Amino acid sequence: MKLVDTHCHLNLIDNKEDIIKTFDENNMEFVIEIGINVENSFENIELANKFEKIYCSVGIHPNDSANLTNKDFDTIKILAQNKKVVAIGEIGLDYYREYTTKKEQFNSLSKQIQIAQEVKLPLILHIREAYNDAFEILVNEGISDKSGVVHCFSSDWKTAKKFLDLGFYIGIDGPITFKNNHKLVEVVKNTPVEYLLPETDSPFLTPVPFRGKKNNPIYVKYIIEKIAEIKDIPTEHLSEIFLENSKKLFNI
Repeated sequence: MKLVDTHCHLNLIDNKEDIIKTFDENNMEFVIEIGINVENSFENIELANKFEKIYCSVGIHPNDSANLTNKDFDTIKILAQNKKVVAIGEIGLDYYREYTTKKEQFNSLSKQIQIAQEVKLPLILHIREAYNDAFEILVNEGISDKSGVVHCFSSDWKTAKKFLDLGFYIGIDGPITFKNNHKLVEVVKNTPVEYLLPETDSPFLTPVPFRGKKNNPIYVKYIIEKIAEIKDIPTEHLSEIFLENSKKLFNI
């Protein structure tokens, strides 16, 4: 089975180089290292330039959107020119924790949507308890052909359908393997397989059977296996579809 992890945070893991060394033996085709702030975006490019199988995104997470200046957004735009950068993100809205004001989050999201449109890269959206507001901002800003992915989707099928209609992919993470996650199972059942992407969000959201331990990009296989079971598609075939989906969206 060929593996691809379209959302991880290796730079938040102490033994990241040991993990990267296991990619070949586990048939990992590539991973995408995701940006959460300006400093981390610099680090992601450095990591991606060092390892062939790592691509990255640059962006400012909604929880890091306080006290941003034009210089921060200009820096993200400049970093986006690097050849290993394949997306702008993770950006969005997060109402779960009040690290920043809604006004600051709205401004950061809007500015980075504009950057993505200018540099012609897809978006990686982080949305938590804010799907309606995020949807409205996306519609108001206008969506490019590249759209992007709603990372770690956690709402219902009705909401998923709205984002699919805008051209977005749906990112599925470890929670799909958790017991009694009926709402997410329904989303996976109804979403066309061509618009699903496998993600680990490593080192977070570890899937069963390793739940409770630090996550690892190679654990994406458990997410793929669970989606294959839900969709009644052979695992090997699904892994090929996911590889093509990832290449298509991120132009890899």
